Amino acid sequence: MLEQLIHHGVIVPDPPEAPGLSIVLRGQQIALTPAQEEMALAWAAKKDTPYVQDPVFVNNFLGDFAAALGVAGELSLQEIDFSAYEALIDRQRAVKAGLSKEERRDAAAERKRLREAQKAEFGYAIVDGQRVELGTYMVEPSGIFMGRGQHPLRGRWKVGARRQDITLNSSPDNHAALGEGWDEIVWQPESLWVARWKDRLTDKLKYIWLSDTAPVKQEREADKFDQALQLDKKLAEVQAAIHRGIQSDNERQRMVATACYLIDALCLRVGDEKDADEADTVGATTLRPEHVTLHADGVAEFDFLGKDSVHWHKKLDLPPHVYRSFSELIANARPSHAGEDDTSPSAGLPQLFPDVTSSQVNAFFSRILPGLSAKKFRTYYATVTVQHKLQRARVRASDPEYKKWQVANEANLAAAELCNHTKQVSGNWETTQGRYEERISKATDRVAAARKKRREANSQLRALQEEAQEAAAQASDDRREQIALRYERRLEVARRRVEQADLRVERASQAVAKLKAQFDIARRKRQWNTSTSLKSYIDPRVYQRWGEKVDYDALGSFYPTALRRKYAWVREIDLEVPGEHLVRPCLPADLEQVVELLQRASGEDWTEEEVGTRFLPVLGQAWRVALVALNQEDDVLALATLGPVFQQGQAQLVDCFAVVDEGARTPDLSEQLAAELTRQFERFCLDHPVRRGQEPYRISPQDERWYRWAPGLPEALGLLKKPDQEECSAGEVADGSPSEAVAQ
Repeated sequence: MLEQLIHHGVIVPDPPEAPGLSIVLRGQQIALTPAQEEMALAWAAKKDTPYVQDPVFVNNFLGDFAAALGVAGELSLQEIDFSAYEALIDRQRAVKAGLSKEERRDAAAERKRLREAQKAEFGYAIVDGQRVELGTYMVEPSGIFMGRGQHPLRGRWKVGARRQDITLNSSPDNHAALGEGWDEIVWQPESLWVARWKDRLTDKLKYIWLSDTAPVKQEREADKFDQALQLDKKLAEVQAAIHRGIQSDNERQRMVATACYLIDALCLRVGDEKDADEADTVGATTLRPEHVTLHADGVAEFDFLGKDSVHWHKKLDLPPHVYRSFSELIANARPSHAGEDDTSPSAGLPQLFPDVTSSQVNAFFSRILPGLSAKKFRTYYATVTVQHKLQRARVRASDPEYKKWQVANEANLAAAELCNHTKQVSGNWETTQGRYEERISKATDRVAAARKKRREANSQLRALQEEAQEAAAQASDDRREQIALRYERRLEVARRRVEQADLRVERASQAVAKLKAQFDIARRKRQWNTSTSLKSYIDPRVYQRWGEKVDYDALGSFYPTALRRKYAWVREIDLEVPGEHLVRPCLPADLEQVVELLQRASGEDWTEEEVGTRFLPVLGQAWRVALVALNQEDDVLALATLGPVFQQGQAQLVDCFAVVDEGARTPDLSEQLAAELTRQFERFCLDHPVRRGQEPYRISPQDERWYRWAPGLPEALGLLKKPDQEECSAGEVADGSPSEAVAQ
């Protein structure tokens, strides 16, 4: 449950400026309204794409365009002349293509400046005392609906939401600041959405959520993986219950249990969780007789389109009682009435599991293991698949980085194959393949050249050794030592050349092996979408633990930037310091006690407004975070803050402040506060990466007077040396630091 959700609403984009042009419809020139011109411009922008060759796309658009024009009957492209709008699009593209390099750079800089200004105003929310990002902050504008796969609505005109269509979710202390004109402002503290509205095309609710980097969402993400892994200890019990259900005398029980069998055996989605207006895609409970072929040898062959029109084609050996159940289901297939929608492409068609819903499936699972749902199976099996692949890879800490990267990718590929996350093979694969082959060929040539130089270096060393031996043999006794010394210097140089040649051969060989590994992974990834399982189904802690064993930063080197931020909580597990106090973000309700604490410690007058303005995060202002430490009676014992960032020369410094109640100044509390400040600081560094060439962020208090109000904390943060180290004055900074990121 949220205690605080403050934001500035969402951006509702204005429609594009109407150019005031006309179309020719059935030989008659017609001036369009701004709304009609928006549709004409959107269509003209598609003129050189494959979409205009798609009959469904064309007919859907023309149907909506005819309705907007008030034209009766069907329209064809031959009856409409969009040339004025197509010419405008061509002129706009020509102007863009004709920009100089400097003009393109200036235009890009202006777009970036506008995005950053909009994000600063609307892209964040204050959630329980912390500033967090929103997933997006702009409502979708009107436009042509594209859909995914063979979506039946592709080409339809999707009208964007207006301000009066949108409901905002916000804590009561923020309602007045959101202004007028919204459909409604509500407070749903159990929800993580910020705005919602009904899509007029699909009649479904659409949401704007907190981003995946929001701590409250990350807590739920960790819980999701924990719950899925509970299945590990109960899997045999769950499967036994499924098989008992399939052999039940109750027809309904057999039907639900057989659907659950598919969810377990094939990692299928349930089936009724998709929108009714999607393409003809199915899941476990929406399979139809044409999707399953039973062979005489007890094998069932499944062939259908799953979510996003991904093709499923798999065979499964069925136990006799499961085979009999499928035979019965196929024979008795009938249309489903549960959630029936006449607009669905499959409406009225016979199904194997008529009227079986995701609620019934999840209820079946929950009776065995409370909280178990169909979605948990995909998470569990994807995670276990990755875990097994990593364990069997036998990678050692001494192996090169690319081998560990390759193994991480192979495990990810195994999970994608398990979940059937296929994708369309890119049309430019031959070009990509050619580039790899060319790079491997050149790298192989460099290996050959390095080996040739190594042979030459070895040959020169052997020749010099023979020359030295011959010279020593011919020299007189009194000159032999002098000659040996002279040759030893030359031999040392020759040996170094051999060592350097060996190193060059090793590096060149490693480069070839790395390119071959990259080529192999790229080739295998052509048809598999690995990002879905990595983002949603694989517990990142599996990669993290494996990486620790083989000396590989899996999160930092394998996961993309967006997922590193989403799974920042994985690293933070190692930063947690157990303690008897609760350390959490400061909330407005804490300010009264914080003021009293500051007044006791500093002897100065403070007000709640001053404390809130100086320390608490404020939308539209620089980043900062304020933490409080509470005892079991919820008394505030300490305040610790970070931010804002300030510049000192080339250094980017993060301000820090703290105060601890005199009776609570213990080493344990200092360590606990330091651990949480470090976690918050490292999260900030991850969310705000420095540009190349810039110095990393460092914690550096602008006012060090607080050191005496929180003794022990400066040392725990590495701002001062600890007592057992060389003494330094209150203003002196220690060289060491408990955290590389915090070091100053």
